Amino acid sequence: MSEPWHEADFLSAEKNEFAVILEAVSDGDPVGYAVGYFAADESELPSIAVSPDCRRLGAGDALLSALFDEVRSHGAAKMFLEVRESNDAAISLYEKNGFITAGTRKHFYDNPTEDALVMIKLL
Repeated sequence: MSEPWHEADFLSAEKNEFAVILEAVSDGDPVGYAVGYFAADESELPSIAVSPDCRRLGAGDALLSALFDEVRSHGAAKMFLEVRESNDAAISLYEKNGFITAGTRKHFYDNPTEDALVMIKLL
């Protein structure tokens, strides 16, 4: 299982003028986040996470939808991501939101070593 981002990752993204950081909130408490980067007509989803007790309740869909709108407003026409090939829940979320598998990156992840699926969505 991939690890969620750490504080240093968010601080780095906050300083990047080509980054978007979104937060999902329920009853005033943060329950998820999504981070996107954009440049020219492309964007990337390096990290998205939803609290385990809030999964399958629409937070992931809402975060992706808002992220699509944000990067599209900066000129992005497509979004890329990598996901562990064993992460069926994430793959299902991405496919439900219009991503298709475009390829594989061999041995992309550590702990444990695993291939990544490269997915793309036209915005």
